[in-house]
Amino acid sequence: MRLQSNVPHSFSLARLRRELKPFRLYWFPRLRSTNDHAAAMRKRGELFAPAVVLTGNQMAGRGRGTNTWWSGGGVLTVTFAMPIEEHLAAYQIPLAAGLAVRNAAAELSGQDSISLKWPNDVLYEDRKLAGLLCERVHHVDLIGVGLNVNVDVSKAPAPLRSRITSLSMIGGRELDMTDALLTLARHLHRTLSLRKEHPFPEILKQYDRHHALVGRQVRVVGSAEEPVVSGVCQGLDDLGRLVLRDGRTTRRVIAGHVEMI
Repeated sequence: MRLQSNVPHSFSLARLRRELKPFRLYWFPRLRSTNDHAAAMRKRGELFAPAVVLTGNQMAGRGRGTNTWWSGGGVLTVTFAMPIEEHLAAYQIPLAAGLAVRNAAAELSGQDSISLKWPNDVLYEDRKLAGLLCERVHHVDLIGVGLNVNVDVSKAPAPLRSRITSLSMIGGRELDMTDALLTLARHLHRTLSLRKEHPFPEILKQYDRHHALVGRQVRVVGSAEEPVVSGVCQGLDDLGRLVLRDGRTTRRVIAGHVEMI
């Protein structure tokens, strides 16, 4: 399979403007970070939710904390600006949005074994397929998504080649980038907006059905002031915290970087 991943983008902007509703489309050929740009636009009163900030070339994408996101050819880099939903707290958004991204990726690839790694990664066979950066700013929820659609892994930086994958590698065919974005938008809007159909406890149950960490020995690294926590992952509790059991001790973690041991 030959990937055309050297093409900066291959979106049909006319089709997106027709079919992306209820999202407004804000398109930029090049940005440093879609999340940063969306936040700046919102602060200036230039962005109205629900909206999509889309770029064909993200040069300085951010992950959680000090992490960065590599954005080569064939990576879908986009930020969804959603009105704040009263039924979801800020810390719950990455879980609901992560489930939506997983479900979109499963639909696009035809592979239901795509999984989730708490709190913000989507995996296939322990390789990273997508990452999320969720921020509540200026009265909207910004959901930044980096999804490897038509990525040629051999062209990624050497340290990443054994750690990432893409929808095209999983499905064995190149995907239409416009279809990928529309599918992603549909799943995010459905999961985050339809509160009666998707109450948070049900989202947590679905999350754990696809949770790559359940039953595995992990450790969680927090801030410099916090001790490293380790144990066997039991899944999520009813607040969305990661539950670890080490012997008779049960710990609940609200945030941190997770390493599988």
